[in-house]
Amino acid sequence: MMKFTLKSSWLAQRPYLIAALITLVLVLWMASGPSVTEQKSKIKAEIPNHDKKQVIARVKVETRLGQHIHKTIELYGRTEPDRITTLKAEVHGKITQVLAKRGSRVSKGEIIAKIALNDLPAQLTRSQALLNQREVEYQGALKLNQQGYQGKVHLAQSYAALESVKAEIKGLELDIANTIIKAPFAGILNTRYVEVGDYVASGDDIAMIADLDPLIVRAYVTEQQISQLSVGQVAQVSLLNGELAQGKLRYIASVGNDATNTFKIEVAIDNKKAYLLAGLSSELTIDLAKMSAIKISPALLALDEQGNIGVKSVKESVVQFTPIEIIKSESDGIWLTGLGEQADIIVLGQGFVRAGDKVEAIFDSADDKINDKADVSVGTSAGKQTAVTPVTQG
Repeated sequence: MMKFTLKSSWLAQRPYLIAALITLVLVLWMASGPSVTEQKSKIKAEIPNHDKKQVIARVKVETRLGQHIHKTIELYGRTEPDRITTLKAEVHGKITQVLAKRGSRVSKGEIIAKIALNDLPAQLTRSQALLNQREVEYQGALKLNQQGYQGKVHLAQSYAALESVKAEIKGLELDIANTIIKAPFAGILNTRYVEVGDYVASGDDIAMIADLDPLIVRAYVTEQQISQLSVGQVAQVSLLNGELAQGKLRYIASVGNDATNTFKIEVAIDNKKAYLLAGLSSELTIDLAKMSAIKISPALLALDEQGNIGVKSVKESVVQFTPIEIIKSESDGIWLTGLGEQADIIVLGQGFVRAGDKVEAIFDSADDKINDKADVSVGTSAGKQTAVTPVTQG
């Protein structure tokens, strides 16, 4: 008994030996079983690996071929007269006659209205009589000067008096001519400001005449567009009232607008019968260079991660995103470049795949097959669009 007590007391004084003994036992126990790595591998081997199956999307694809069309510039403009003028009175007096009706066509030199002559004929008669007197006086002064009886001063005075009367007569003749208001060019008498009996002073408005042949369509182009235009190019004009016409580009401004950085252009339209009116809103379409383009629906356009606009197509079962440039817009689609002469464009399911994804392309001949196997449908503003159907391959 005393011997066991002594051993216990000896171990109690040396606890590190007990800790070492326990550690040795645990190490021997762990070494005798399978390793942790082997256990993990065994557990992993027992779990079925479903990730080995690859999901491939099925998309509908259509082959689109390029066509040679003209690149166009589309602008908004406004029709206006080729030239316009406001006739004004050059003498004062009462309107005695009005010969042209508002809205009527007038030819060059046609009388619009007449102003009363008042005392202009009497003044002209008096000046003509005075002219005869001044001519006699000048001839007499000239003879006396040649004979040495009169100096050069008196001769110069006689000549000045003669020329003064001549100038006065020309002024009176001009005033008499100006009492008859005539059209300076052929056009439409759009507005008449006077009636018979009205009194007008010099500078008062009489009538406004507009020349509508040719009719001008005024529009403005951007800095990028102006370099593609030249005088003489043909433009198609669509007026807001439904009228269609064709004209030629006759003017391109050389100085841009400071506020908008745009340049004024003018297209002239033949309008001999004056059936086209000025002041109408219009759309201009100007043909540029011819190029190859593919026509698609705007619904097929997509954006990449950088925000570039483009189209998703399939090449060798891999989705490709191609940036494009829209060159022409029509009611049933848009024409664009960037896809080359031919492209297999994704027309159904493009919203569920990204560039680089491997897909199964279904062409038009298998339309029914893809529709029968579709699991998901998405509604769009243009109708109902069937989404891609995932299929698995081991």
